[in-house]
Amino acid sequence: MGAKSRAVALVAIFASLYAVTSLATAYLPTGPFFIQFRPAIAVPMVAAVISSPLIAGLSAAIGTFTASIVRYGTPIYTMFSGTPANFLGFYVMGYSYRVLRRRNVHWMKALIISSLIGLVVGSIIIALGLWFLAVTLLASGLEKFASLEFAIIASFLLVLAPAPIALILVIGILKVLRDQGKITL
Repeated sequence: MGAKSRAVALVAIFASLYAVTSLATAYLPTGPFFIQFRPAIAVPMVAAVISSPLIAGLSAAIGTFTASIVRYGTPIYTMFSGTPANFLGFYVMGYSYRVLRRRNVHWMKALIISSLIGLVVGSIIIALGLWFLAVTLLASGLEKFASLEFAIIASFLLVLAPAPIALILVIGILKVLRDQGKITL
């Protein structure tokens, strides 16, 4: 399989896994926050470590776009928040992971640091996107996001809340793949 074919296949696999696992928790109520509690972020986190920043970003963007259309019936919310946030957040995670590993930072520490960097980037984009939708389109259900402070707090709370669960899953998956000789860390 050529490099381009492999990249396309990986994006398709990770995007579909992310969409399906995202939908598993998409219907959990998150109170006034609208943003989903999503431990499924483990999927693009694995992609960011074992593939490339571009594959991680594209698969996260496509996966969240797909899940959001299924969940909400419209792409409008995700086009301004979740899709760009997932693309840039997981691209940045994959890139920063590689930078840290080149500096001989232990893989687990690099994973935690790069995850936090990527999730912060994603949280900011989600907050700004939902704030934009709330103040320009007066989108139904987003009234509280017209306050930029609320948008930022809600985004950070719900994006970072599943991070410990996701990191535990990712560390376990990476260790299994390493022990089976599938990847080197």
